Parts: sequence; C-alpha cells; structure tokens
Amino acid sequence: MDGDQAERSGTPTMQWANLPESWGVFVLLAIVGLICFCVFWLYRREQHTCPMPIKWLLASLRLVVLLLLVGMLLKPSMFYQQINEIKPNIDLLRDASMSFGRGDRYRDQAFVGQLAGSLNINADQIADGTVLRSMMLNKALDNPQWVSAVRDKGSIQVVDFSDGTEKIAVIPAIVESNIVEDDPDDEDQNDKLDEVADADAGESKIRDSIPELVPNGLGTDIWLALRESLDNASNLSSILLVSDGQHNGSEDPVEMAIRASGLDIPIYVIGVGDPNPPRNISVAEVFVRNRTYPDEPFEIEALLQASSFDAANLPDQISVELLEQRFNENTGNLDAERVVKSENVNMPENGGRVRIDFGHTVNQPGRYVYTVRAETIENEINIADNARQSGELEVVDEKVRVLLISGLPSWDYQQVQRLLQRDQTIDLSCWLQSMDQSRPQEGNTPISRLPRTIEELGQYNVVLLMDPDPQEFDAEWIETLKVFCRNKAGGVLYMAGPQFTGEFVTLNRLKGIRDVLPVRVGDSQFIDSSDALSLAAGNDGDMLVVRHNLDHPVLSFHSDPAENEKRWKAMPNIYWNFPTLSAKPTARVLMERGKQAGADGNAPLIATGRLGAGTVLYMGFQGTWKWRPAGIQAQFFDRFWIQVVRYLIENRSLQGSKRGFIDSDKTEYELGDRIMFVARVLNEQFAPSDEATYSTKITNQDGRSQQMEMQLLPGNSGQYEGNVIASRTGIFQATIDFGEQSGDELIEPITYRVVPPKVESNAFWLNEKLLKEVAEKSGGQYFRLDEIEKLPEVLPKRVQRVSFKSPARPLWDWNQYFRMAAFLLPVILLSAEWAIRKWYKLM
Repeated sequence: MDGDQAERSGTPTMQWANLPESWGVFVLLAIVGLICFCVFWLYRREQHTCPMPIKWLLASLRLVVLLLLVGMLLKPSMFYQQINEIKPNIDLLRDASMSFGRGDRYRDQAFVGQLAGSLNINADQIADGTVLRSMMLNKALDNPQWVSAVRDKGSIQVVDFSDGTEKIAVIPAIVESNIVEDDPDDEDQNDKLDEVADADAGESKIRDSIPELVPNGLGTDIWLALRESLDNASNLSSILLVSDGQHNGSEDPVEMAIRASGLDIPIYVIGVGDPNPPRNISVAEVFVRNRTYPDEPFEIEALLQASSFDAANLPDQISVELLEQRFNENTGNLDAERVVKSENVNMPENGGRVRIDFGHTVNQPGRYVYTVRAETIENEINIADNARQSGELEVVDEKVRVLLISGLPSWDYQQVQRLLQRDQTIDLSCWLQSMDQSRPQEGNTPISRLPRTIEELGQYNVVLLMDPDPQEFDAEWIETLKVFCRNKAGGVLYMAGPQFTGEFVTLNRLKGIRDVLPVRVGDSQFIDSSDALSLAAGNDGDMLVVRHNLDHPVLSFHSDPAENEKRWKAMPNIYWNFPTLSAKPTARVLMERGKQAGADGNAPLIATGRLGAGTVLYMGFQGTWKWRPAGIQAQFFDRFWIQVVRYLIENRSLQGSKRGFIDSDKTEYELGDRIMFVARVLNEQFAPSDEATYSTKITNQDGRSQQMEMQLLPGNSGQYEGNVIASRTGIFQATIDFGEQSGDELIEPITYRVVPPKVESNAFWLNEKLLKEVAEKSGGQYFRLDEIEKLPEVLPKRVQRVSFKSPARPLWDWNQYFRMAAFLLPVILLSAEWAIRKWYKLM
C-alpha cells in the first residue's frame, strides 16, 4: 500500500480547516448575512427594463459566487478515520529449569488417563516417565484453537525463566480494525495509538505460534520472573505461570502475588509434574583409584542415595551389585559385564545417603571399569539412575622403584623398610647412612653407593628421605633432586627428625632443600629455641587432621568422612615435631599440631606441594611406628605408608617419561560451574615449556569432545592455566593435545564428573501448595496441565479503542477534478451573470 492509499483507508470525514471558533462563528454569520442583504438590495434597485425573475437569477448567481469564495476561505478539508481495538499483554512465564527435562512416573492412574486424553499422548509412555515435562507442555501449547482463544484476550509475551529470565517471543493479539467511528479530534486516543505502535515496533521476535520450551536452566526463581513482569505492567492484564513450584530463589513468590493483586493483575498458574513425593534409589557416585597393581587390594567406593518422604515406602534392605568390565585391546571395546560382588545394604530410616565400600583385587594387568547397580524398588520415580560407572582403573605390572635414605636406623625406618620390601608391587633400594661399609645395604635391589647423577636418580619413582645426615650431601646433589622432581615428575618425601633435620635445612650448601619443601623453615636460633620448648613440655602433642582434607589419598582410611575422622582421632598422638614457620601459600596442609585445627600458630605436621611436575610430601615428625597397634595386624600403619608411596607417583608414569600433569581443583562439579585447570608442561628435552598456549582436549563418555586453550602464566615457564564452563553432565577426561605426538609423551589425563545442580536434582516434584497460594493471593486460579483448555475462558478481557486519522487535506488537493471545479465554477457563474446583465443592458 502506497502513502496515498494508506491515507485513504478507513472512514472519510469532512471538516472546515479555517472555521472560526467561539464568537468568531457569529461574526462570520453576520458578514454572510450582510453580504446577502446587500446583493438583493442592490438588484432590487436595478432598472425596470429587466424582469424581476431575471433580477432574482442574477442576484442568486452573484450570491453563489460570494458564498463559494467564503467557503474557499474556510478551507473545506477531508481526512480518513480508523478506529483500532487495542488489547493488553498477557505474560506467559514458562519454567525452563532442568527439572522440566525429566519425566514423572505418575502414581495416580486416573490423572494419567486424563493427561493422555487431553494431550493425545500414549498413557503408558506418560506412566513410565518417558514423556518429559517439557514435551507435555509443548504438546499442550501447540494448539491453534487454544492460542487463538488466548490471543482474543491479548498479546502473548512468552518469557522463559530459571535462575534468570529470557524473553522468547511475542504473539500479537487478534484485533479488528475500523470497528466504529470516533471523534477525530480526540488527541488522547491518538497518543495511545502512538504508544502501542511504538511498543510493537520494538519487538524483535514477533511470531504467530508458541515456540517450544528448552529446559536447560540451573535454578527456579519464580519470584524473579513475577517481579520482572510486574515491573513492566503498564499494559499487562494477567500472567500465566507454568511451573512445578520448586522455587529455589532467595525471595518469597507469594510477595509478588500480593503485589499483583494490588495492581489488579491476576496470576493463572498451570502446575506440571507429579505432586506425590518421590520414591527413588540412585547410585550418585562411584570412585576407584586411577592405578593399582596385580593382587594389590583396593576399594571401589559408591554413594547410594535413597529418596522418600514416607519412610514406610522404603525397603529395609536393597541388593547392590558390583560389575567389572575389562578393556579388550584387540577389539577396542569393553568386554561383557561380570558380577564380582553383591551386598545387601541397610537403607536409612528416613532416606538419605549410604556409602558402600567394595574391597577387590585384580591379578591380570589391563584397564578396567566398574559399575555399581542397585535393584529397582516398587513405584520408583526414576530407574535410569540406579547404575553408575566408574572412571578407568589401570592395573600395571611394573614395580614402583623406591629409594629410601635414612641417617639412622630409627624405628620408623625399620618398620617402613620391612613393609616396602615385602610389598610385591614395590622394588626397594635402601641407603642407611650409618650402616657399616662392610655390610650390604637392605632392599629388594641393594645398592653399593648413593645415587648422585640425574641418570642414576631418574631410575627411581620415589625418594624417601628420613632425617638424612647432611654430611653425605652437597649442593650438586640437592640440584639433582630438584631436577628429578621438577622435570622427571619424581616424588619426594622428607621426614624430619630430631637428629639431623635442624642442620640439614640450615646449612648454606644445602639451602636448596628449602625450595623443595612445602613449608617455610626458620634459622638455627629459631629451630633451637622452638625445639627446646617442645621437648620441655614433655607431653604428647595434639595431632589434628585438617577436616576438609580428610579425603586426601594420604589420609583416607575410610570412604565415610565421619568414620575417617573418628579413626584418626583414635590414632596415637606424637611426642615431638620439627618447628617450622608456616606452610607455603601453595601447599596443602593435611595434618597440624595444636589445640584447634586451622588456628593461627599451629605447626604443620604433614603438608604436600608440587615442585614442577613432581609431588613433595613433608612430614614434620617421627613416631608413625606407634600406629602399628591400631587395627588388625598393623593395617593402618601399613595402609598409610603404602598410600604415601602411591600418592608420590600419582603424577608420573612408571617409566618417568610423562611430560607433566594437568589438574583441576575438584573432581565433581555442578552444571554451570567454572572448571579451573592448571598444568605443568615440559618440552621434548623435559625442560619447562615456553609455548604461549597449549590446546586441551576434553572428552566425555559418549565420545563428544571440545577444545580449551591453556595459557602460559607470565614469568612462570611450564605453568599453564585455563578454564571452561561445565555445560553438560557426565564423566569427562581432559588432557593436553600435542598434535601428532602421542604415546609416552602425552600428559597424564585427569577425570572429573559434572552433575546436575543440587537445587534442581534434590527437589523436582510438583509443589501444588505454593502454586495454589500464588494463584489465590493474586486473585487468579490454579489449573492442572490437563485442565489447560479451561484457562482462556477465565482470562479477563480488557480492550482499549484507539482512533487513528490521516492528516486533513483541502478538497482540491485530493483530486484534480476538485481543483478544476474550485477554479472554473466561480468563473463560469460570474461569466453567466455578466452576459445576462449585458443582454438586459444593466449597469
């Protein structure tokens, strides 16, 4: 439609543009009357040679011309007027949280039948939970008749909300144009039409149908969604809220319902989900170490979650199976599952978590994964989470080479030497500095001299230093130890002792040992004074395990943190510890001596840190041999020291050829968390790399992968950082991608898990109580999903009629014939009057 056609749409209306107002109208009428009187009075005085009818004719012609001129002076104009029906907005707020991405196993079969009938979905699929909430809602809203019925009441503004809001689409109302004439001079109506036109022009997602819901939100904040709608309520008539009612925001949505009532904006709520409390058994977590050795006992730890709000619904016991699968190197696939353990687990009285430890051994090298599977209980809400798979366990047949160096044959040295020498997975070499040179050194592989070069030291995976005598060491050996740890990813333990440690860490030639240790040590005067005070006290010290580090591999005696803490509290305390200033900022303190864990002034007893690619463990005391009576056959003493050795080789392959490590701050994240990675990368010469970036490949269990860039930290060769958002759930593995290089040069990968947010996974049933209260307080109404057809009938209909008129234009501007008539008609009339006058010989 061009501009002229647009101006001529609607009802044509005339007006006088120059018509005087108020008293001016009477003046105009008086002037017109005076002109009429003068014309007729003059023609009455004309000569009697002209008949009276001719005089009347002449007077009429002259009067018509004068009236035409007066009419042209008043400027007759015409405009087209259109009356539009303006309908308000209706906000459709849809819950887009992850809880709408799950299915409900409805227990009310009558309700299932009603849902199936209203949505035209198979009732069996609804009952077994395969139809997701979002699918049912999308099906309900994909109804042209229902959408049209709502559009008859107003424009539908579709807004999805979770922990935030997103405006998805606008579906215009059904509007009839030009329904009635109205006052063309009503400026208020014209202003309203302009406002509506501006608002419509600002929408960028105009549609004629409701788009599908995509449930990927990390929370459910109903209060926020209602507040944002009410903050923009200038043309809002009502709110349609679709949710399961599991609000996990910080504010109360009922407050917004009361505010909506004050604004006369009712909230109509559509509840989606099963209102019955959940009944479910799930395997929430399965953990197994990354590496073990043939015939070495290890544990698979599982976390079982029992959910029910009716304790009577839970069985007293359920059966849990441990299944093993071995990776077949020939086919590249996992072999068939094999049940290796089965236990009956007592369930908590009111639901909750249960930890299960499966003790196991494997005698064949290879790669294995384990699945923990719980039996299905009656009317279980979700059977898909009854089984979970662990990460990969590698059973290696190489022995760990350990070099044990001690200044004196202390009780700790003797007991540790015997333990490691009889362990089938460890190849031990000992260097007891006080040993008579005529006697052979102990160990599985005896040595005749202390290894001094990096080639000699690099043959070992772990070096254990138990209060070494400084007389046999020099600066060059300390530098070799640094290279072993930093570049060869070797593990180092330093156990302080009362005989030599004070001299070892303060000698100038051995000052490099301070760079290795994860603690800060003082000078000789500080050590002597602190040591004297400690010995003078003469009491056993309080050995405090730092509670948030109880799950550390060195301290883990039991998978249950409470049991683990109980075990450590029962361990014998210590008599002496080496005085230190503090732990280094990058260290992780596992145990300290003091009155209160974490208090200022406590002395670190066990601390761990990194030096380059290697791991360092500091033990500031002796006396672990006192732990042997704890447990059965020294089980906790043995386990502690074996765990120390395993931990120290965690970041190094048995061949010592891995080029660093990649690590994350946690092993489990919630969806939406930022995952921080740190890496230590060496070049082909096993020196710290100076490459600006390294690409990291992140792969999950279904084979999909993504890339992330690790950036070199300024001024820190070989140290890299990167981060990524946890955008999918599952088990993931991250490793540095070296491109064409592979095999032994690869970084040891790290495995982590991404789980749904607890606020969405812990509460997902339909909270009808809250939703009904929101509807009631606002003056609205609550509907079940199968009753959604009734909703358009109760929506208020609030319509505004707004007038639009085209600009007024003189009649002679609308058409060329009007222009010709406006010019020719006075000329013709005046010519006719002049001719008649001449014919009758008038003046």
